[in-house]
Amino acid sequence: MRSTREATTQTICDCDDCLAYKLTVHIQRTATTQQAAKHHEEAAVEGWTDLEGRDYCPGCPPTVPVDGHDHEGLWAVVDDLPAA
Repeated sequence: MRSTREATTQTICDCDDCLAYKLTVHIQRTATTQQAAKHHEEAAVEGWTDLEGRDYCPGCPPTVPVDGHDHEGLWAVVDDLPAA
C-alpha cells in the first residue's frame, strides 16, 4: 500500500505477514504526483515490486509462495551490526 502526503511518501509491503516499509521524506515541495513517481522509482531500484497496484518488499517477491518469503531478511543487516 502506498500513500503520499505533503512531505512524505510511504509504501508498506502488501504481504500479510511482512512488516517492511519504505519511507521517503520530501524536503522540497513538489506536486504530489511527482513525489509519488520519484518514490516509486527509488523503491523499484531497491527491489520493491508493484504488481497490479500492490507493493511487495524485496523479501516478498510476488512470484514466490508466501512460505518462501524472507520476512526477516530485510532486517538481518541491522541485526548483524557489531555492538558500539
